[in-house]
Amino acid sequence: MDKIAFIAGENFIYWNTIFYALAVVTAILLFLGFYLGKSANFAAGFAAIPVCLIFGQYAGRFVHWYCRTDSYRSFYAAMTDFSAGGYALVGIFAGCILAAAVLRLLFLHRNLPQMLDCMCLAALGGIVVGRMASFFNSTDRGQIVASIQSLPWVWPVTNTVSGATEYRLATFVIQAMVAAALLLILSVFYLTGRRRGLKDGDTTLLFLLFYGASQVVLDSTRYDSLFFRSNGFVSVVQVVCALGLALAIILLSVRMVKAMGFKWWQVLLWLLIAAGIGGAGYMEYHVQRHGDQAVFAYSVMSGCLAFVIVLTLLIRFFAVHFEKRKMYTEPLA
Repeated sequence: MDKIAFIAGENFIYWNTIFYALAVVTAILLFLGFYLGKSANFAAGFAAIPVCLIFGQYAGRFVHWYCRTDSYRSFYAAMTDFSAGGYALVGIFAGCILAAAVLRLLFLHRNLPQMLDCMCLAALGGIVVGRMASFFNSTDRGQIVASIQSLPWVWPVTNTVSGATEYRLATFVIQAMVAAALLLILSVFYLTGRRRGLKDGDTTLLFLLFYGASQVVLDSTRYDSLFFRSNGFVSVVQVVCALGLALAIILLSVRMVKAMGFKWWQVLLWLLIAAGIGGAGYMEYHVQRHGDQAVFAYSVMSGCLAFVIVLTLLIRFFAVHFEKRKMYTEPLA
């Protein structure tokens, strides 16, 4: 049940709605700050806001409808009546990416990676604020935790059947903390990198790497994850985040090979990354069948993905290092 903040006549304003609105405002302001500070393209910057709002709203609702069809009377009702229902963050991401691509096709800007970099940073700020909405409802939590009863790990929720108070893993708080840490790290990376010739798109790749890995773990802890209709137990968010993680690894690996040529030890790096991803995948399988070993499973899963992140950062280091070496050693035309 969502908690009511204000009542104005026959209209009810809920706390979670307020926080979602604040999250949108936060994301917009961060995007404009980063994008206009880098490109000074006011036309593209301000045009991106309404286009992202429209595309993000419909894409977010479409994914939520797909995963929660029984929450809506029909597809038409889901896509036309926004007074009820929900939105999938992964769909909002897709809508914003599509919006940036459309603006590029309309020639309002000529640098898609640059806009995506700023959108990723803005998204992290919006996530930090938006996740706080779960303080006022029962969403985005994990299994019951008996040993701890305080933040940031646990937050109470009332069981709708028994009325008893349950202390569940506060997944939404952990997600907000992770997003805040990534916002700080990637903002420093982005702002300081401007003086060192940071390549456009690198911030997006690191976002896919770090955020994707974190959500593979954290979404697994939720009791209200969004699942594919085809099986009912494979998380949409986990699959999309794993694909984003894989995309970052592939693109950085291609850059490394182009910059320094193919070396036999690169295969070893890729095999180790595959082993780390495989280990994380196995622990996801394990925790779904042995819920009482969740601490062990998620610890190992996090360790495996941290190992993957370190190796991918090493790949990026080689790519950037040899790109700069080629730039300084190649003769001028």
